[in-house]
Amino acid sequence: MNFKRLATTVGLSGALLLSSIPVNASNDNHNYSFRIYGFQQNSQSAGRYRQTKNYKNNWKVKLVSSGEGVHTKSTFWLEKAGGRNISNSVTKQQGKGASYRRVKSSFSGAQTVMLTAQNNNYNGSEFNISGYWDEETGRIQ
Repeated sequence: MNFKRLATTVGLSGALLLSSIPVNASNDNHNYSFRIYGFQQNSQSAGRYRQTKNYKNNWKVKLVSSGEGVHTKSTFWLEKAGGRNISNSVTKQQGKGASYRRVKSSFSGAQTVMLTAQNNNYNGSEFNISGYWDEETGRIQ
C-alpha cells in the first residue's frame, strides 16, 4: 500500500470514528422574549433542536424580566411540534435562579422543541416576559 492510500484510509477511519461519537450537550443560555396572554393561553419561543434521546438530560429555564411586575410568576414547559407536552411544567418567579427539569420518559428523542409559557394566574392580564432557556443542558438528573 502506498503512503497516499494509507493516509486516505487512516483519514476515513478517523472520520467514521468521530461521526459515531455522540455530541455532548452544553449548558447554554438561549434568550427568549415573548408576550404572555390572558386566561392562560400558551405562548412559545422559536424551536430548538434537542439532539439527545436521554430523557434525563435536563432542560432549563430562567425568568429574568416580567412586565407583570417584580417577583411575579409564569409557568413553563417544553412542547414538540403539534403541541404535545414533552415535560412537566415548572413555575418560575421573576429574578430567581434557573430551574433544571427532565423531559418525560416517553419522549422519543431527537427533534425540535419549543419553550412554552403561560400566566400562572387565570385572568385577562397580558404582559411581556424574557429570560433564557436551553433545550438540553448536559446536566443528567
